[in-house]
Amino acid sequence: MAAAPTELPEHGVGFFLSTLGYRSHELWEGRLAPLGLSSRQANMLLQVAAAEGRPQLDLARALRIPPSRVVSLVDDLERRRLLRRRGDPTDRRVRTLHLTSPGRHMVSRLAAIVAAHEEELSLGLEAAERQQLLHLLRKAATGLGLSSTAHSGLAGREWKRS
Repeated sequence: MAAAPTELPEHGVGFFLSTLGYRSHELWEGRLAPLGLSSRQANMLLQVAAAEGRPQLDLARALRIPPSRVVSLVDDLERRRLLRRRGDPTDRRVRTLHLTSPGRHMVSRLAAIVAAHEEELSLGLEAAERQQLLHLLRKAATGLGLSSTAHSGLAGREWKRS
């Protein structure tokens, strides 16, 4: 005699966030590929653009990522001439981060990519629904102790709540 089928739970928040996150990541990586940037490099460029001249260590603290991760990312971006470190005239131990001219151009390209990405991810939503979704996602992120300004994946496996 065949067993009665097991009733499965309805797909919930975790399922849809995971599915959407996977698709979003696929689309994002595809958009970045022509620029030759990884997600972490793109995120770091955008973070520096948002607070240019900020000390490298302050950026690490604000992003809640290990300073060694910032050093590695900045090294890569500096080799590509997209970022430049400068000494702080008031404290020789401090290194501030600045976009170069090619870095500014790359940030402009990234801004267009971000807009296209957001538009595609919001297909099927009215403007008010999109705002409501953003509100709820920020609320959920805050509940988990996540930053609303920096992607937790920026730190890699070293990310931790603090």
